[in-house]
Amino acid sequence: MSDKLYILIMNNTVFSVDENCKKQIMDIAPDAELMIADAKQTTKELIQKPDIIFGRPDIEFLKEAKNLKWLHLPSAGAEGYTNKASYYNKGIKLTNSSGVFGLPIAEHIFAMILSYNRNLQYYAYNKLEKKWNRYSDIRDFYGSTMGIIGLGDIGSQVARRAKAWGANVLGVKRTVTDMPEYVDKLYSLDDIDEVLKQSDYIVLALPNTPKTQGIISEEKLKKMKPNAFLVNIGRGALIDQDALIKALKENWIGGAGLDVTTPEPLPEESPLWELPNVILTPHTSGSSPSNMIRRFTMFNHNLKLYLENKPLENIVDFTEGY
Repeated sequence: MSDKLYILIMNNTVFSVDENCKKQIMDIAPDAELMIADAKQTTKELIQKPDIIFGRPDIEFLKEAKNLKWLHLPSAGAEGYTNKASYYNKGIKLTNSSGVFGLPIAEHIFAMILSYNRNLQYYAYNKLEKKWNRYSDIRDFYGSTMGIIGLGDIGSQVARRAKAWGANVLGVKRTVTDMPEYVDKLYSLDDIDEVLKQSDYIVLALPNTPKTQGIISEEKLKKMKPNAFLVNIGRGALIDQDALIKALKENWIGGAGLDVTTPEPLPEESPLWELPNVILTPHTSGSSPSNMIRRFTMFNHNLKLYLENKPLENIVDFTEGY
């Protein structure tokens, strides 16, 4: 095997490298060979060469990646890539892009909440029919209580903004640590019921792991306030979707803002399309014109650490799945 460092960047429809990004990488690793390939056209033969891959390679190809030492995902989620048996090199370092998407997703969450509070979706329907109807059922965000389940990068960005806007912020973490200044009270996952009972808004910002799947069940939905608004920007599997549809139809909760569903794309026959108290977006909450800058800033920082044989940041825990 050659001592030369090979780096493969895999472009796709939402992630690609431009000339400026290439230059930044080569400035950090001038002796490396940088390979650029379209993800759909990446072959098993090409996968065998790189020491570092930045992208989402076909999982079935990973055992062919005999030289691979570090895989960096352009996504925050790592589902599908956390089974070490899938890799030729069981000592592989896996990192994700958590920290890239918090800013745009936080804005998307508040867009949904404010649309719900101010009846903007209903007014959009009325506009199509040229109806000048007013709705008196308006809600204040100021003075409300927001429960954020998952206080990582995204959850923390949401909490900061909610606190600045005058909300009482409850945070839920897998491990209760020192409480951030932008959170009023911190709970463990074991105490999630208490957060559901108190909150006017629930934000799900968890990864999809065996421990988090179905965390919002029918039982949990019944513990929420009858006018509560549930926002899910994590993964569709976090919610029992059939139970959610029932809850929305029978007014156990006030409404939902869903950027993720099960499955995706959402089938045309799903009742979620027709429920007036549901705001739907097609998994776009993380989209931002500045994502690429943040992605490559993160990758380049880790590349420097890699070349200096220092611990990488954003390491994915294979056991926890994120």
